[in-house]
Amino acid sequence: MENSVITNILTRRSIRKYKQQQIPTEVLNRILDCAVMSPSALNKQPWQVRIIQDEKLLTDVNDTFIRWAKGKQLPGSASRAQEEGFSVFHHAPTLIIVAADKTNNYAPIDCGILAQTIMTAAHSLGIGSCVIGSMAQATDNDKHIKNDILAIDDDHTVIFGIALGYADETPIVKDRDRSKIRLISYRQ
Repeated sequence: MENSVITNILTRRSIRKYKQQQIPTEVLNRILDCAVMSPSALNKQPWQVRIIQDEKLLTDVNDTFIRWAKGKQLPGSASRAQEEGFSVFHHAPTLIIVAADKTNNYAPIDCGILAQTIMTAAHSLGIGSCVIGSMAQATDNDKHIKNDILAIDDDHTVIFGIALGYADETPIVKDRDRSKIRLISYRQ
């Protein structure tokens, strides 16, 4: 039982190597059209979303992370933050920043749904993506970047970024643990 939606979900991978070709405006706008249709509890849409394609601003956001990461033991690719040429968003030409409403208990879940919608829509249009959780705290703590540049309100907290761009790699499927999913029912 296959269809285009299922195929899209099953073939999407996190991309950590991007071509420098920028996403055309009409493609990005279509992804964002899908994003705003993401379901949220009571339709509160408890997010603020910022899109960065400007190279100077991407550099500033990356430099903010590198300064924040200095001296910290971080997992994954973030552990290489002090290496020459490091990019927390893997040199993607587009970065989406997602901030959640601090007053809404469902906001982190709703923002996760938003991210999945963005990444699924992007993949269907030939655009690679990767959620970047490690950059959240650094971006949220830098008031100049968060408030002045990104204009994210103080009642919202940055919870992740999403790197977007044309993939320059084809990652293999990593193991998934289906045993974590169980059907539960009462037995007579």
